[in-house]
Amino acid sequence: MNFEIKIEVDPNWRRLEGFLKTEVERAALHIEGDAKQRVADWPAVRKGDMMGSIKASKIDQEGLEYEIGPTMEYSPFVEYGTIYMRARPFMVPAAAQEMPRFFRAVQEIFRKF
Repeated sequence: MNFEIKIEVDPNWRRLEGFLKTEVERAALHIEGDAKQRVADWPAVRKGDMMGSIKASKIDQEGLEYEIGPTMEYSPFVEYGTIYMRARPFMVPAAAQEMPRFFRAVQEIFRKF
């Protein structure tokens, strides 16, 4: 017994997908840049390694999912603090600041389709 499944994708999906990819990438790069700026604004601390480790990286082939953050092992302690050190959040505020712009952009894309 042979089965054949044929799926036709609406041509508008490719356009929609392209717009979404652009907005996801833009949001990832904005968060990366904002997080780096927040680290740069810290007073008199060693910050070059932390800033250099903050990257936005595409983690799927479609380009709709990114991982954004530092690679330094101690970065969670900086972000959230410890019992010995106050928190210096930089990733969570960067993401929080970008989310409203991103959601508005995605809503606008879907209004067009």
